[in-house]
Amino acid sequence: MKTRTGINGLRSVDFGVPDLEAAARFYEDIWGLKAVSTTADRVYLRGTGPDFYILALHRHPEPRMLRIDLSIESRRHADTLHAQLVRAGLDVVMEPGTIADPGGGYGFSFRDPVEGRVFRVIADAARHADTADQADLPRKLSHIVLNSPDREARFFVEQLGFRVIDKTRTITFLNCNDDHHSLALYTSEVSSFNHLAFEMRDLNSVMSATANMVEHGEEIGWGVGRHGPCDNVFCYFIGPGGFTIEYTAEVEQVDETYKVGGPEDWKFRRGRRDQWGLALPSPRMRSADTEVPFSSALIGQ
Repeated sequence: MKTRTGINGLRSVDFGVPDLEAAARFYEDIWGLKAVSTTADRVYLRGTGPDFYILALHRHPEPRMLRIDLSIESRRHADTLHAQLVRAGLDVVMEPGTIADPGGGYGFSFRDPVEGRVFRVIADAARHADTADQADLPRKLSHIVLNSPDREARFFVEQLGFRVIDKTRTITFLNCNDDHHSLALYTSEVSSFNHLAFEMRDLNSVMSATANMVEHGEEIGWGVGRHGPCDNVFCYFIGPGGFTIEYTAEVEQVDETYKVGGPEDWKFRRGRRDQWGLALPSPRMRSADTEVPFSSALIGQ
């Protein structure tokens, strides 16, 4: 499915971390990403898929969610969206231009007018040619979930072109391509980071990568399980800096015939939070998925 604005996926995310070196070792040596560019204060990491990088780590005094990058179909779509957001009165919109980060491309950055979170849209970025799936390694970003008081997600729907694809009692799921969702808002009194999901090849890869994490002394935050909306397999961990991260696979593919569900459609038996009911979120995860705030500062372009 396509959006009317041309936004077609979650491209990459920028984390601010106090111990850059330790975080880079974790994501490359244990989590399964690969560094494609490193400076004194930044590390850019790719999955096995074509996106030039999917996670950027920045040296920062405290853990912060710095920016979310969305892919868009073309430069023309980027220019059109930029003009639309300017007309809508966004306070800060960086002019469209060449992206200086590794992989390049063309795009612009802005703060959303509801909660001041920093987003960037990018077209025509470089892509890797060696994209064969590899067992146990993340291929791309699947989705990001944000804690937010904004239950209706009007900015994302009306200005960015996302579609509400499902709603539970606590989560609004937003769609911009064939994946069930690329973005979701978890009902909360404050705006903060909830979690970031990395897509794996299959269920076996989720299980094997989970075992590898446990063997390295990492505690499972929640899982292994299968969600209701999206029907995806999951396992959550707490990464460096307190960022909740997820291995996921078997993400439901949707088209225009998909029946949007509401809270009454997504209920589990008492005591369950997912289809399988093998585990509940740990106390550490329940606190971690609300403790990383956003930075409102623009980084780069």
